[in-house]
Amino acid sequence: MKRVSTVAILVLTISVCALAQEWSHRDKIFSGVINAYTPQTTSSTGVITGPYEVRGPWSLTLERNSTKADFSAALNMEFSDGWVLTHNTAAPANFDPTTRGAHTHHITLVDGEVTQIANGFQVTGPAVFTLNGGSAPVTVSPSQVVIQITGGSEVEFSNITLTFQSPGSNHFGTDPLPGVVRSVRDERSREPR
Repeated sequence: MKRVSTVAILVLTISVCALAQEWSHRDKIFSGVINAYTPQTTSSTGVITGPYEVRGPWSLTLERNSTKADFSAALNMEFSDGWVLTHNTAAPANFDPTTRGAHTHHITLVDGEVTQIANGFQVTGPAVFTLNGGSAPVTVSPSQVVIQITGGSEVEFSNITLTFQSPGSNHFGTDPLPGVVRSVRDERSREPR
């Protein structure tokens, strides 16, 4: 009987250790939506552009036991209602969707650097962009981006901001684009780094 108990404890110990090791090799997958407006800008020729509405899903994989993360977003952009009402001079205001300048961007960052910040973490690195599924002009891509995921006392990870540095800031502006974290889940790592 004593041998059976010892074997049972040994098997249980090995199982718990294996489970702990498996969990230590799990990535944390964050996902949500960006819901923002770019700032209004004035070109060197005096043309007022924006604000644009920026909407779309994003995901971020924080690699466990690493200081790296991968980020992707699929964003729609179009002129906001405010732009239509104040700068689209057709009378009455022209709400024709074809005048909204609608376009899409896919944004991808691979192996971004992760650092801890108050209430969360930050990921930085060079991101590449598409424009309507094709190559984005060099006036946008590649660009350094800063992604911050933060939270509070009730929800550990609730908010995201996406900030572009030059040249991407020429298109998206320099203000952080806010969004929400909808889910956080663990997933087994595909391969150790």
